[in-house]
Amino acid sequence: MDGVIVRISSPRPFRRLRSLGSLLLAGLAAFPVAGAQTQSAPAPFGLQLPPGYMDRFGATAVMASSTSGFGVRYLPLPLAADLRVSLVKTPAALDYGLSGNLGTLNVAVGVFSGMPRAEMGQNLPSGVQWSGLVQGPEGLSRLTFGYAFTQNEGRFRLLNTVGLAARSAVSAPYSYSEVSNFAPRSFGKVNAALRATGRLYTFPAQQEAQASFDLNLSANYSPLPGLLLEGSHLERFAAGSVPIADFGAGRYEESNFNVTYRLPGADSALRVGAVRSRLTRNWTADYTYLYGDVLLRTSALPSMFGPSIGYQWGPGGRDAHWLISLVSLPK
Repeated sequence: MDGVIVRISSPRPFRRLRSLGSLLLAGLAAFPVAGAQTQSAPAPFGLQLPPGYMDRFGATAVMASSTSGFGVRYLPLPLAADLRVSLVKTPAALDYGLSGNLGTLNVAVGVFSGMPRAEMGQNLPSGVQWSGLVQGPEGLSRLTFGYAFTQNEGRFRLLNTVGLAARSAVSAPYSYSEVSNFAPRSFGKVNAALRATGRLYTFPAQQEAQASFDLNLSANYSPLPGLLLEGSHLERFAAGSVPIADFGAGRYEESNFNVTYRLPGADSALRVGAVRSRLTRNWTADYTYLYGDVLLRTSALPSMFGPSIGYQWGPGGRDAHWLISLVSLPK
């Protein structure tokens, strides 16, 4: 990404991270991105695409929203390496950048949420973990190293890391520990899951610490072919304090309920593939969101897409307005 300059404003805190942005960019340049000689899969119009390329579109988000902006996030490039382009005009700024995976490395370079950003790291389910992040003058920059341990087919995970973080005039060495467990259960046609996650941040130089705990219950049920009912609820509890707000967590409650009906029929030039209704209740901030989606299906695209019309209710009936966007759904 030519022309993206990453700086840290404070001269004293976190001096060693000043050059991290350059190291990250150099790593991107040095890594064998092309995997150039990997055999490609045939594609329409005589194009040669890498194996599994069309499956990458499942994470692509086309933005056409009255509140979130317009553009596309995570559009995959036709390369052997899984690299994606984002370009979105939000109400506040223009976001653009390159992100993806280079082998076991996660990378991101560009401007995200209006902030210049360069990041590289290795975040595996288990094993050695590390990451480096440099953002603009008002953003968080950090360097971390750690190790993750998993058990019970990856459902139980324990992560411990140490790091150094800086934002504006504050710099802080810290440790982070996370333990999570995922427990799925089936009751006939009902599939349920309980996920519990505990986190602990410690900042010895500032003599501060914060603990948080998430409890997430989800379930789905298909009473008829093509009809899927989904529900989830999140409870988050937190206690303590942090010297850098980016690490902070607070009490949070949210419930979600979705009804999706996939219309039967094979792919064609263009047809209605699914209709969906979504309800979200943010109990903490007292916001309610209701959406109605119509998803179109075509043989030319790997995912369904279509318009979404929603409505938002704020606290006490205030901040109420329509929400217009473009949404997608895997086939």
